[in-house]
Formats: sequence, structure tokens, C-alpha cells
Amino acid sequence: MFIYKKWDQFCRKLSTKGFKSTDINTIVNTNNNQNFICLKHDVETAPKRALKLAKIENKYGHKGTYYVQAYLLNNKKNINILRKIQELGHEVSYHHDVMDSNNGNITEADLEFERNVKIFEKNNFPVNTTCQHGNPVMKRIGYSSNRDFFRDPAISKKYNNITEVMVNLKNRINCNFTYISDAGYGWKIIFDPENNDVINTSDKDILIDLEELCENISTYKTIIISTHPHRWRSNFIFSILNYYLFKTIKFIAKQIIKVPFVKNILARYYYLAKKI
Repeated sequence: MFIYKKWDQFCRKLSTKGFKSTDINTIVNTNNNQNFICLKHDVETAPKRALKLAKIENKYGHKGTYYVQAYLLNNKKNINILRKIQELGHEVSYHHDVMDSNNGNITEADLEFERNVKIFEKNNFPVNTTCQHGNPVMKRIGYSSNRDFFRDPAISKKYNNITEVMVNLKNRINCNFTYISDAGYGWKIIFDPENNDVINTSDKDILIDLEELCENISTYKTIIISTHPHRWRSNFIFSILNYYLFKTIKFIAKQIIKVPFVKNILARYYYLAKKI
């Protein structure tokens, strides 16, 4: 389950085994990338919960990357929390979904991305690396996902100084890596994370758990572990309730999304998926 005690145990075991996590920006700027572990977090809501994970990681000498949705920087309290995460040695950067928020219009997406990067940098959060948001209920016409923003040649050239984890990280570090995500409230090894938005690879995702991962961590060599901090809880019961709430909503959404007009409605409110 997604409780802080479990994350504390995991981070402690990593440290005991002699492994230290680093952030994505450090990986990009390191010549030898044959062995690394990165704890990556997609902060879509609830920065306070992200701070709890950041403190746990810091306690055991780990550094990670926290990709933050831009709207969270509209709140001064959130900015202060994110600064505390940064002060603990973690990278704080931009978790973008500009293609979805602009219905695939690359020009409008570019304007939004540029505007948000300036907001991050104004608050002393340099955007050297970034990561797209998945938006599972979004109806897309003419584009595959938010990855398409950095797949665009003009965009890639304009933001050549920024590394997109899900698009060009592998090429920039010249190294393959294992990508493990808590997507769907369960740990899984994602097969071909760069292209799983255009190729159906779900049958190749491998289910694991944190204990299994920690016991076999040395076999992966290069690994990114991606989490969603808003799903983590202090209390086991609340974690269980949140898990079943997520599963119930997901099941209902899968059924009603088959109705065309319902899918159109859900797509308009795709941002609500960030809350669960």
C-alpha cells in the first residue's frame, strides 16, 4: 500500500544496500550513466504529501526529481513547500500537459509551455528537465499524447536545453533504463515508456512490489522509479480506502467512456483525474 512507512523502509533499504538515488538533471550532466537510480515524482496536487516523501528520501541521503504541475505555482503556500523540497537537495521542475490543455494545437501549446517555464524560473525552479503528464481520460484528435510536444522538430530545437524524460532522455544519456511506475495504484515495469502512447505494450508491463524491487535492485543497473505523491497516506486504512476509491472510479469511467458523448464530457474535465 501507499503509506509513508513503506517508502521510509524502501529508502532505508536502498541506502543500506549502498544505493543512492540522484535527480534527473544530475543524470543528464554525468558522463557515466551505466548505473543510476532516480526517484521521480509527478506532483499533480497536494505538494504537502510530496514534501513528506522528500523528507524521507533526504533522511537516507537520496535525491530525487519532483515534476510539478504549473497551476500549483499560483499558490504562495505551494511555492514555499516546493522550495523546502528544493532545499532538501531535490530537483523541482515542470510536469507539463500543454498538448492536452490546448487540444493538440502546437502553437498554443508552445505559448503555454514558454509562459509556464518563465513562472518556474521566476520562482528559482530552473527547468533543465521536464516530464509529460498522462491524462488517462483525455480524448485526443490528431496527436497521441503530451509527448508529441517534444517530438515536434521545431519544439525540440527551440527547447534543446531541456531534456524530456519520456521523449529524449535515453538518447541524451546514451543509455537504456528501466522505468517503474505506480500508475494504476500498482508498481509495474513499463515496457518502452517512450512509445507506449502509440504502441499497445500493456501486455508487457511487469507487476512488482517495493520489497521485490528492493531485493533485486542490483539487477536493474539503471532505473527510474516514478510515483504520484498525492496517493500516499500516513494511515493504512486511509490508503486502502483511497485505493478502492480509485479502482471504483476507474471501473466506472471505463464503462461510461464507451459512450461517445460521455467521453467528450470527460475529456473536458480531464484535469479531475489529477486528484485521484
